[in-house]
Amino acid sequence: MLEGGNAKLSAPEIPVTLHDSLMARLDRMGAAKEVLQVGAVIGSEFSYELLQAVQPNGDEQLQQALHTLADAELLYVRGIVPDATYQFKHALIRDAAYVALLKSRRKDLHRLIAQTITEKFQALKAAQPEVLARHWAEAGETEQAIAEWSRAAKAAQARNAFIEAQRSLQQALALLNLLPESRERDVRELKLRESLVLMLHFTRGWGAAEAVEASTRIALLAEKSGNLQRLVWSGFGRSFHAFQAGDLSTAAELADEALELALREGNPTAIATLRMMQLMVHYHRGDLAGAEKHFAAGLKFFDDPAFRQTPYGGAIAVFAWASFTAWMLGRADVARERLAKMTAAVNPANPHDLEWSDLLPISLYALMRDYGTVEALAARTLDLCEQYGFPNDAAESRFWLGRARVQLGPGAEGIILMHEGINALRQIGSHPSLPFYITFMAEAQLRVGAIGNALETIEQALSFNPEEAVDRPETLRIRGEIHLKQGILRLAQADFRDSIAMARRMGAKAWELRTTMSLAKLLDSQGCRDEARTMLADIYNWFTEGFDTADLKEAKALLDELGG
Repeated sequence: MLEGGNAKLSAPEIPVTLHDSLMARLDRMGAAKEVLQVGAVIGSEFSYELLQAVQPNGDEQLQQALHTLADAELLYVRGIVPDATYQFKHALIRDAAYVALLKSRRKDLHRLIAQTITEKFQALKAAQPEVLARHWAEAGETEQAIAEWSRAAKAAQARNAFIEAQRSLQQALALLNLLPESRERDVRELKLRESLVLMLHFTRGWGAAEAVEASTRIALLAEKSGNLQRLVWSGFGRSFHAFQAGDLSTAAELADEALELALREGNPTAIATLRMMQLMVHYHRGDLAGAEKHFAAGLKFFDDPAFRQTPYGGAIAVFAWASFTAWMLGRADVARERLAKMTAAVNPANPHDLEWSDLLPISLYALMRDYGTVEALAARTLDLCEQYGFPNDAAESRFWLGRARVQLGPGAEGIILMHEGINALRQIGSHPSLPFYITFMAEAQLRVGAIGNALETIEQALSFNPEEAVDRPETLRIRGEIHLKQGILRLAQADFRDSIAMARRMGAKAWELRTTMSLAKLLDSQGCRDEARTMLADIYNWFTEGFDTADLKEAKALLDELGG
């Protein structure tokens, strides 16, 4: 089984007879067995140079032992001594050699290897801190191991290996928990968990349970510390996770508290971050004036260098949501100007910035019905998300790619992609914008003639999270269009009028225009052309910009048709 290279048994699953046979084979290696065991402690692959430094028995004796092991096909060899490297033929061989050592001997060897790497192999120490961390940990040297796992996490994040960085941070935290409780330990844990939350956002998703759990622990540690700066960032984290869970009122309350502390502390990065948080929360609640207020108040802080360099793309997010707000308020040109400022905030060396700065504008292009651009950006973003492992944004990219393909036709493949995206976001626990996405799903179903499915889906959109009101006028409009297809004109007109009333309360001129067109067409078909023309002319004449956008072009054509 071993020599065939096909055995995939873990140590507890190895039959006793196989284990005994393997141990007997190792015993027959004579003096070479000890060399094999030292190699097993080093790792599944090791260099002659490091082995020689740890096992100084003379070159000739060491080389003879390695020849014996290679001839017995226990090790593969690459290169020529002293530049040779050796690899165990199978993990079970290495495990058997390792387990055969006394625990005390293994511990001593791990310590010796860690010391040797630290003192004599600076290139290896710099390039592979996780190797050093593992040896210090197995040697029982907890402090050194924590330091190396922390260094490994920073190195991995620097090269955009976010999953590797996450695992290194988790290793460091597991070791930290072995230390006695103290104020110093709490401070160290707080710093590690703050880094871990960011990595979990990337690797598991913005609303992932692991990220929420880590954030909860951060809040407890921040309160224990009494440090104002830590309390500010803890408040932001709690607000963000409430936002991801769809609890917008709690998110707003927590952001208010954290912002008050940030203003007292005077940290421009924290103030910018919390203004961004408030902008997003107020936007999703349908409080467009409140969103604009927080954007305006934060403008003097959004140029803060630390805010612009945040790994999570704070400056990208703030200008993107500000562009959505401007579009809703009927200011399409301002929306595009803000999107241009968003692009200027991108760090091209950060892959999350690259995909984030493509993903967020998709919403604006979709609102403007530019589905060719939506498709191109979604495809590019999906590639980046899958390459670097960003599940949350991959789900959204998949949804938008489907949305574009439904609009550009044919729709069947697009609806599948939209379903996949929505289901993935639900599974991750990322709730913001889901009512909007479900609304688009209903519209897609209506487009392909699945009217019954569309009506069921639109009701899901209306009930999913009533707190998220920003897109409800559009949801009501789509329900009106579904009722229109069913021939239930009374219900269609009621939905259109409710949509317009809600859009007016929010100041959402873009939604008001779109639904007014739907109602005007219905009124015209009922012989109420004058009412239709007057209503449409009033909202159309309000606009002072964005006349090149699809909605305003359509409104102008409809006005001309109505004799306006």
